[in-house]
Order: sequence, then structure tokens, then C-alpha cells
Amino acid sequence: MLKLMKEGQSVLGIVGHAGCGHANSHLGFIQDDSGGLSAVIRLLQRATGIDLEITEINVQTGKNGAFFEVKTKSGGTGKAFARRGITIFEKRLSQYALGKQAVNSQAIACETFGRILGQGAMEVPVAFQTAVANASMDSFIQQFPTFFLSSDEGIEGNCGKIIGTRLEIDGIPVSVLALSNASIGGIGPNEDVEGNVNLFGKEVIMKELGLDNLPSFVIEGKVCAQPVSSEINIPTFLIRGFVKHDNPVIAEALLEAAEILNYPAIYRPELLERSDTAMKDLTETQGRYIQQLGEKFSKAQTAIEKVALAAEINRFASEDLGGTTFMSTSVHKVMGGVGCIPGTSCVLSLFIPNSQLEKDVIPSLSMEDVNRYVDLIIEGIKVLDTRKQAAENHMVKVKQEFNL
Repeated sequence: MLKLMKEGQSVLGIVGHAGCGHANSHLGFIQDDSGGLSAVIRLLQRATGIDLEITEINVQTGKNGAFFEVKTKSGGTGKAFARRGITIFEKRLSQYALGKQAVNSQAIACETFGRILGQGAMEVPVAFQTAVANASMDSFIQQFPTFFLSSDEGIEGNCGKIIGTRLEIDGIPVSVLALSNASIGGIGPNEDVEGNVNLFGKEVIMKELGLDNLPSFVIEGKVCAQPVSSEINIPTFLIRGFVKHDNPVIAEALLEAAEILNYPAIYRPELLERSDTAMKDLTETQGRYIQQLGEKFSKAQTAIEKVALAAEINRFASEDLGGTTFMSTSVHKVMGGVGCIPGTSCVLSLFIPNSQLEKDVIPSLSMEDVNRYVDLIIEGIKVLDTRKQAAENHMVKVKQEFNL
């Protein structure tokens, strides 16, 4: 049974985000990064029964001040600007999303515009995704204003939204938070407050809901990345959480829940180790590669050389640079690559095999995927509730080691 709670003390937490435009990273990592937000929105939709059908898409075309405004049947509105404008053709394409449920924001953007890339490469689809994501969250604010807390990201240059509430899951009081990480103009990603990071605009809501100090599931997207994608043959839930820095009790609860549901899942306790230098080192490495491309271009004489170099500059910027643009070095050192307060959580993602990416090109979340996420989260909460003291003990220990 799922129902909203207006008051009470939560004992566990669930957090999910959409990184608007964070479709790629380095080393061939590619994803639908809306999975966390999609799962939480679907969970809340099950609890409330609200209709998230997209009923209106208003578009301001032109070079300056161009925006998408998306409205849902439940009264939610999301608006986002595109830096280099919106054409009349893109306005026409955007209407394809009418009638869809505003749950899987990146998948809707891909269905509507064909594909999505971040780092300023494809600002129009990213802006559209942002509008869809923000409209979905605003729907709950409009329908249940006394049950939900809300905020902006509170990060300069960002326009993402945050909502939070308490939910009773089979009698277990759980704090739930959903958010979009979105840069103004569709140029993201900037995800300094992804996951359960308790900074900027999230800090007040996190404290109000107790999420900065609760054993929690951090929900992520649908991914193809190594080494996991080369080791699996079917879509498989991946549970990540470095034993010394995250919370293995929470991870093991999710793994047991997957076994109960007979969902394919694996737990990789060696992943997500924190590093003082990883983000800094990668940023420097990528910067040097950009310099090398610039040097080669400055010396190029033939058109074929310049075209090839221009293509590589675009590929590198729209794909690999997503591995460093998404988070500040100072945040990454403590929270890691998925944005987790040390000791508090594990991360749940859905990984696809290499063979599926060969066919699909870009991972795309389906409603079937999201429903399986929600089933697993609900079952995981029930298992974790029986082990919450052990999870809390580990959390306290790790936080002390990080001086948090």
C-alpha cells in the first residue's frame, strides 16, 4: 500500500534525479539519465493516481528568448529556454509529445527529436526534456500542495526543480525526493546536487525530510558502460556502493529484493570509491586533448583534415566531456560520481548489454523499465526496514570517517 504522509518521522529514503543532457560520458559511457526521476515520479503516481498526460506544448520560436512550455493534465507546468533558439520545424516536432505521460523525460525528448546530446551540442532536445521533467514535478505541487515541499536547484546557471514528500510504503514511513538537474539554455549537464547531495537548493528540503541522515536508495538511469555491459546478455539491474564509502547493508537489501522478484541484478561493491584527484586528473587530461586538437587544427591545410578535426572536436565535446562537466571537483571528492553522502546509500541503475546498444544506439527508458524499478524499490524498502539498524550503524561509522 502506498499513500502520502503529511506528518511523521521517516526511517528510510528514496532519491532520484534526471540529469538533463547527461547522455554521455568518457570511455564510451552512454545513458538515459532520467531513470531516477522517472522511477520516483512513477512511484508517486502510483501513490496518488494523478494523470501526467502532456496536454499542451507552447513554443516561442526564434533566436532570442526561445522556450518550450509543457503542461500536464494535472496542472503541472515546466518551462525551459534553448540557447541558440528554436525553429518553426522544431516547434512542429515538439507536438509529437502530446498525449504522452510526462514520466520518462529523456526518452520523450529522444522520441520527439530523434536523439539527445549534452554540453551544448543539442540544446533544443535538452531544453525540451527539462520542460517535461519540471512539468511532471510541478503536477504534484499543484495537486497536493500541502504534502509536497519544493525548491529550485539553487545553483547559478541552473533551472532544475526539486520536490520532496513523505510516503508510507506498506506501513513504512519513507522520505522521497525527486529532482531535475538542468542548465539554463539546454547546455547541461551541471549535476552538483544529483543523488542525495545536501547542498544549495536541496539542503533545506533534505533536512526537513531527514534525507541527509537516512539509509537511502539513490536511483540512477539506464546505462551501457564497461565493464558491466560486456558481461551481461540481458538488461540487468546494477547495484553499486563502495564498501568503505557507501552502505553495503542497503545494497544487500536491494539485491535480496531483486532475488525475491526474480529480476536479474548484480552487486558490485568495488565501484564508486571516492577519490581526491580523479575529477581533477580527468579534467586536466581532457583539457590537454582539446589543446592537441586545437594545435592540429591550427596547422591543418586541407579541407579533409579540417573537417575530420572539426568532427572529432564535436564528438569529444558532446560525448567524453560529459564525464567532467557534470560535477564540480570539490563535490566529486566527497560525494563521488553519482552524488551520494558517504555512508548513507547505494545506487541502483539498469544496465544493458553491448549487443542492445548496437541496435538502439542510445539507451531509452520504457514504462516497463520504470515499473520494474518501482517494484524493486518497494520490495527493497520492505527488506531494508528489517535491517535499518545495521544500515544506520554503518552510516554513522562512515560519516565519522569523512568528518560529516
